Amino acid sequence: MNSQILRVAIAAVAAFAGSLPAQAATLTVDIPGCTALALTGSSPNYQVSCTQQVQSCLVNATPPNPQGNTVAQLAVACNPAASTVTWQASRDCATPTVAPGNPLAATVTEPGGRSCVYTATAAGGGSGSTTVVWQGPGTLPPPNAPTGCVIARTPSNGALTSAGGAIGMSGSCSGGGTVTAWSWRRNTTSSWSTAAAPTDSLPANTGSSPVTYTYGLTACAGTACANEVVTTFTVAGSAPAGFCGAYPNVIIVDLPIDTGGGPIATAANGGFAADGVFVGRLVVPASVNQAGIGSVTFVEFVDPPAERLMTVSANPCDFRGGYGATDPTSATAPIKWSNGQTPQIQYQFTPSSSNAVLQAGQTYYFNFRNEAWYAPGPSSCAGTYCNGRITTRQP
Repeated sequence: MNSQILRVAIAAVAAFAGSLPAQAATLTVDIPGCTALALTGSSPNYQVSCTQQVQSCLVNATPPNPQGNTVAQLAVACNPAASTVTWQASRDCATPTVAPGNPLAATVTEPGGRSCVYTATAAGGGSGSTTVVWQGPGTLPPPNAPTGCVIARTPSNGALTSAGGAIGMSGSCSGGGTVTAWSWRRNTTSSWSTAAAPTDSLPANTGSSPVTYTYGLTACAGTACANEVVTTFTVAGSAPAGFCGAYPNVIIVDLPIDTGGGPIATAANGGFAADGVFVGRLVVPASVNQAGIGSVTFVEFVDPPAERLMTVSANPCDFRGGYGATDPTSATAPIKWSNGQTPQIQYQFTPSSSNAVLQAGQTYYFNFRNEAWYAPGPSSCAGTYCNGRITTRQP
């Protein structure tokens, strides 16, 4: 944890005016967790301000789309800096191996035709993830195999509402041998389709977390086949009862009560649309440490910066009453608000005048909108999406 030391020279005033010269004293203040300390005021009333910086991390993969059964190099950089990180992998993907002599680097190998998310979490709470798409088998295709093969998908962004619906794909290759056969994989089902442009119908998602479907295409010229190319479609989670019907493009995901699940990347969960609402559902177990303080933080990642509103409530999509209106029961307004490009809400389970007070064994919703508190109404996001990451810290 970072700490800053501030040394202040203070004049000690004599017992009575003019009887003795002023004497200088040095006060040393060392506050762990502060990235900057500032002294304001004047004698005899001084104030020391502590600035805390949320740690953020970026993970890079080289190469980003390696051939299967080859080695990918992973590297992480954090601000404030980290000395070590813990690596995790999604689903049943292999956990990266820390590189000898470099605790911020790792290597990993996977078979072809898979997509894996690798996450590095630092001791300071920061974390970062990257997605690696492992291409086809780990061997080069024959010289006369099709080349430059791609998949065009409908809808083009691969995102569907919680209702699911029809999707379409079309394969094409720009070079090499003329394609004589197409073979599609759907998740783990090989030879799902042999059409050049297959369609599918994805079921409605009744859960709160998005569901992703993976499709792989192998194009062949006779017996010479290209390496598999992959695309995905994501069906958004279903928003529970609340106030989400008042907003477009609502995405809801489940938040881990601790940091073990890694950060939630909005881009990998349907995207944080400019006019949308992104909701994180937190189920607080009855056995939670009721003496501790937890937090939920939004950190910008990938897209341009934007001002945001953040609330915590027993209701999803709860922004009632306008910024600052609160109700500890969530009956008329959220429990607590936050704002800024990296808003954060701290919570606890004992009475507090500054943190949100939650109850063990209950479900709460951390709600986010791209909107500035001082300019309500229009979106503060300049693009189509303003994605980021949501990090939870256990109490």
